[in-house]
Amino acid sequence: MKSKCVYFLVIVAFLANISCVNRQFIEGRTEVISTSDTLLNDSSLFVGHISDVDMGYLYGPVKVWIENTNYKTTSDSVGNYALKTLPGTYTIKCQSKWNNWAQLIEEKKDIKIDKNQKIRIDFYLGYTVE
Repeated sequence: MKSKCVYFLVIVAFLANISCVNRQFIEGRTEVISTSDTLLNDSSLFVGHISDVDMGYLYGPVKVWIENTNYKTTSDSVGNYALKTLPGTYTIKCQSKWNNWAQLIEEKKDIKIDKNQKIRIDFYLGYTVE
């Protein structure tokens, strides 16, 4: 019984400590550059680079996806990505696999991409501080 009480007190102390954390979010940003490419065989391509908003480097693979579709990819070890899609208007999103906070999802909404068009979107990921 005594061990259960100690276990319970440890959990309560841990939860109280977590609730007192003053977490702040440093916002990220995106940059869009559009170029046409006639060698895409009537498809469309999102490409870009992902890095940290302040330091300019990346901490590992990052998820990139198009909202409400099955189009998704992961960046390579230096932060480059490519995502082939069909022409349309999309919201493209990016999030580090290490940060699951909704506030740390970078996105660019309503990007219209046509046939044979390549759009470069660079993501600069935000982060949290306590």
